[in-house]
Amino acid sequence: MYEVGFGDCFLLGFHDDAGSKYVLIDCGTITEKKAQLDNIVSDIIKTSGERLALVIATHRHKDHVWGFDDPRWANVEVGEVWMPWTEDPQDPRATQIRERHSALALALAGAPSNQNPLEITPARETIAQARARTLQAIALNALTNEKAMATLHSGFAGAPRRSFLPNVDTTCEARTVTGLAGVTFHVLGPTRDAKALASMDPPEGAGYLKWPTRIPKRRVGPPFSQRYQISEPDYVPLGARQTFRFEDRAAIKKSLVEPSGVLAAAALDRAINNTSLVIVVEADGYFMLFPGDAQWGSWQAIMADQKSCAVLEKVDLLKVGHHGSHNATPRGLVEEIILKPLTALFSTKPVKQWPDIPRAKLLAALKVRHAKIARTDDAQNVVGAAFKVSAGLYIEWTG
Repeated sequence: MYEVGFGDCFLLGFHDDAGSKYVLIDCGTITEKKAQLDNIVSDIIKTSGERLALVIATHRHKDHVWGFDDPRWANVEVGEVWMPWTEDPQDPRATQIRERHSALALALAGAPSNQNPLEITPARETIAQARARTLQAIALNALTNEKAMATLHSGFAGAPRRSFLPNVDTTCEARTVTGLAGVTFHVLGPTRDAKALASMDPPEGAGYLKWPTRIPKRRVGPPFSQRYQISEPDYVPLGARQTFRFEDRAAIKKSLVEPSGVLAAAALDRAINNTSLVIVVEADGYFMLFPGDAQWGSWQAIMADQKSCAVLEKVDLLKVGHHGSHNATPRGLVEEIILKPLTALFSTKPVKQWPDIPRAKLLAALKVRHAKIARTDDAQNVVGAAFKVSAGLYIEWTG
């Protein structure tokens, strides 16, 4: 697990008498400078000997793929590349989803800027400025640069075979990769069900939500913005049934379908997260779960499938989804399905805009399970014979 800040980058090594083979899952960040990613890419290339059996890009967010914007990948021989089905250029429905995501991201991102809005936090800023910076960060995360996606779709040496998963009409498909003897990849998601993909927040009690214990005092203004207010002289003659004219109802309906501002940015972020590949890697008796940033809708479909649950019950290692947020790790997964001794990996970093990541209740639930926890934002406190820490670069787990 490489230290990419608020992002993901995992290099899996499989070793036998024939030598070592490597699988790369994601490579990106939204908090670190390009120089840090350059160092990580250098280490991946050196460790793998410029050969990767498989590259998996769980989804197109910048914090998962920005590292593929590097010309050195052209010299790395790759056997296969896997991406979610929503990246398939031959699938009209997938193309429609991507185009809608991109259009909304472009509209939200504002004027182009080379400054990462999360790289430096101003000492003082207004609530409006902080909200604007958050919105821009989310939008820019969705606007993955073209070079990174070009590498995944058409780059690398060795003419890798590309697959967009899961395949149609398959659930919990077991796949193998040439050269990786004894390794099985169980593809659990993302779902192809449109309703499930749209369901992104868990119902009450299903996720590790954090409710405020103290509500700060502040001046309370009108509950609705001025555009939705009507004065009493205008209201009385109309009567209750005629308060909202046709154009008012149309505007409200549009705002629900096409939200704006922070609501739109959050919806966009969750929508792309929910297209994440969810994969369990089985090797040498270990089951390792890599769910990308999958959120509630995708998880709901997975946990409703008996075959998928049978695989999840065997999980020994969990890459905690979405850096430890409330809506990427269902309570049922941690407390009811995965009951074996567990190792949990958090690839995360404190960000002012998201102070509750990683979620305290999720950490507490894992500690109740006596899980072995490794966090890139707390690498100095990683303990246990199974872990090896290279300060500032990676945390290695050896099983």
